[in-house]
Amino acid sequence: MSRHFGAERIYYNNFAAHLLNGYNPNMYYPGLPHRWHDSDWFALIDMIAEFGFNHFEFWLEPRLFCREGLDSAAGQEFHRQMSAVVERGHQRGVKTILLAALATSGGDWRTLCPNVPEEWAQVRQLWAEWTRRFDGVDGIAIFPGDPGACSRNGCTAETYIDKSAEIAQLIRSLRPTVEIEFGTWGPPFFGWGNLKFPEGWQGEFIPEYQHTAWDFSRDRTERSMRHLLQHLADFPDRTVVSINMGFNGNGDPDGEANAVGWANEIGRLRPIRTWDFSLTEGENAVLPHYRFDRLFAQRRRERAAAPYRGGICFTMTPRLNQLSLYQAAQSFLDPDADPEALAAGFYERLFGRPGRDLVPLLPLFEAVPDWGNCVQLHLSRGEYHRQMRLLVECLGDLDPAQGQAVAFHPTVEQYLAELRFFAELFAGLSGPAPDYGQLRQQYWQRVYAIYDLLPAHVDPRPQAATDRLIAYFADRPREQDLIGAG
Repeated sequence: MSRHFGAERIYYNNFAAHLLNGYNPNMYYPGLPHRWHDSDWFALIDMIAEFGFNHFEFWLEPRLFCREGLDSAAGQEFHRQMSAVVERGHQRGVKTILLAALATSGGDWRTLCPNVPEEWAQVRQLWAEWTRRFDGVDGIAIFPGDPGACSRNGCTAETYIDKSAEIAQLIRSLRPTVEIEFGTWGPPFFGWGNLKFPEGWQGEFIPEYQHTAWDFSRDRTERSMRHLLQHLADFPDRTVVSINMGFNGNGDPDGEANAVGWANEIGRLRPIRTWDFSLTEGENAVLPHYRFDRLFAQRRRERAAAPYRGGICFTMTPRLNQLSLYQAAQSFLDPDADPEALAAGFYERLFGRPGRDLVPLLPLFEAVPDWGNCVQLHLSRGEYHRQMRLLVECLGDLDPAQGQAVAFHPTVEQYLAELRFFAELFAGLSGPAPDYGQLRQQYWQRVYAIYDLLPAHVDPRPQAATDRLIAYFADRPREQDLIGAG
């Protein structure tokens, strides 16, 4: 592993079942829309390699990390296709990392308890089986678990650390050459020991309690991080720790949530990386994103703060936010670069010189408040609408044939069509007489219609995300409020 900042640039495609959309691969439901052929994956790997990534990370979601998932048709196809992606990555110089929650299992996202012997035996079996199957991956990552992990039977953050070290040793015994990644997610170790739950709780995912996993405690942080430092030696060699500058959703080193000191202490003992879940996209705000001033500022702060060697760059819309992926890789390669100049060059490669005219207008899409969005527009509704109409006109004048030689997925022509759809949608939402019901239906059909074909998911975000987008425009006075999320 290289020691310089930005050496490890990881593209993390989160295609979890609660994040499915028209721009993300459907990995779990054969016969439903948005299944990707191997050729789609190969084109994606080629594109991210050209962008500057040298790692690809994918989540072995709880729906498959269970006994039923091991032998299911979806599980077998997942293994086959991801193995093909691993091979393609190696052909392009891109290493691959399998990511899984330590103990979260099944379609109901139940967290198995490490302090219940039968449940822990099941966890060990699942890690062993999936580790054996993915014999080509270069790394395997352990993280706490999105549902909030375990707070039963005396489980704490220290339990998560100790049991992760045990699983890491199991992985190494089965795959001696893989790198281990130990992940922090939340303040710190998302939910372990502090998740609230109702009487009789057996580890199942309950959405209305999930926010308690983010409750921050300085005492808890001191205790758990000291424990991690004392037990890093329990992890195998070639273990890297992912830790942000702050124990909060944006990874910001604010107040008591400042994690810079801990990152430096860990960095003296093990390599460290960051994880980016909000710098470029967030979750379920599906639109063309443009958050790059904060992205590059965060990279410069990371470079100055601790011996970071790189980090994870997240997306749940790889067929829509290719610019975000490109900027994320470049932000590690050159944190001092000008993101606006990079965007202009990106669009000139795709559309020729007229493509540069898009760049001043693209931040308009960040009007809606969302996790990680700090863009400030300060426009009246009328001026916002006028500028969005200008973006529609600019997009209509572009020639996608200019980018035929660029490694891009999907085609540049398809990408341009998606940008036009969103520009026209936002122009309609901000117009003088919007039909919000019709516009909501247009958005839903383009983005989330797959959920009309599925039972209700345990983490029901798409409907709420769609309602939030429409309500942002529908609930604002016509010309009185300024448009802007920041």
